[in-house]
Amino acid sequence: MKCAIVLLLCLAACQADDLASAAGQIFNNILPNLIKNQATSSDGNSAQNTLQQIGTVVGGVVDYAKTKSYEDLLKTVQDSTTDEDLLRVSEEMFNADINNAFNYIQVNLQGQTSPMSKDDKAPANLLAVSDNVWNGPTIKPFVALFDNYHKNVIRPEFVTPNEESEQTTYINTILATGPIRSLMSFLVSKGLTQLNEYQEQVNLLKKIWFTKYARHWTGLCKCSCAFENIFMAELKSNDVLGLHSWLFFAKREQDHKANYLGYVSKLDLAGKGLILKQHSILSETKDAPEVTMFVGTSPELETALYTLCFMARPDGQCRLRYNNVPFTIQTKTLKSENVKLIDTAYPVF
Repeated sequence: MKCAIVLLLCLAACQADDLASAAGQIFNNILPNLIKNQATSSDGNSAQNTLQQIGTVVGGVVDYAKTKSYEDLLKTVQDSTTDEDLLRVSEEMFNADINNAFNYIQVNLQGQTSPMSKDDKAPANLLAVSDNVWNGPTIKPFVALFDNYHKNVIRPEFVTPNEESEQTTYINTILATGPIRSLMSFLVSKGLTQLNEYQEQVNLLKKIWFTKYARHWTGLCKCSCAFENIFMAELKSNDVLGLHSWLFFAKREQDHKANYLGYVSKLDLAGKGLILKQHSILSETKDAPEVTMFVGTSPELETALYTLCFMARPDGQCRLRYNNVPFTIQTKTLKSENVKLIDTAYPVF
């Protein structure tokens, strides 16, 4: 009998268009026959046991059918998110950003420059960040990730158990914050109901931000990830990639490994921070002529905004707003082993 049940289940699944249809075929075709054949069996519990077994199998099939693949998650969000959705959710994220640090740092813009100029119009550092900011509840685990990577895109990197633990700590920390809660609520509202489960949220953020991929044309070394490019900086020959985090830039200034030459342009975000386009030199010789970054915003807000725009407007301009101040996030994607990931993302105005 058990073999027959398994065979019937397999046949139903093969004939169905998808797993949900398989579950329907089990109910419509298999169940009535089992009830008829087993209800009068000499074993009084046989029919009941059979029904329980099928109920368990069908439940599993239905649950699996409701679970979207990673690719389906991305497509669903991209197809269903309107421009008005983006404006509304970005406002919610900014309003929920209680760990915003803009009022606790000093921003010294100094002289205005251009991407082409090598003249130093800013003799002092751009940013002064106090110890209490570095010890912030989400900034501290964010900064702890900085020493897990090497800036050269062809230098092998191996994720240690401690580094993986630091990734998980950061994700768990920001999942408790307002901007990330707004993100997850929005994704669930678009039909990604599996994200009601906490572990699914962890898995999604970990996949998007920490999956390793190759940047070098040989593809031999998976030495990069979205976190490293966006929130830190990488070197590819003489080109500086990324450098979109004010916290990372402030650390480099403190370590005398970044020379701020001046600002190119800026956009005030109504007391919540700046979007700054600036020109800097890294490691004494590496020119970063046109770097854009948020300044003063929390890691969780930036993570939420970049994740939203990667999912909703991949390889395009994601138009957002805070307090009637419009701005855009540009996203670029790549595929690693046929999995779409963030190549880079940054604010523009």
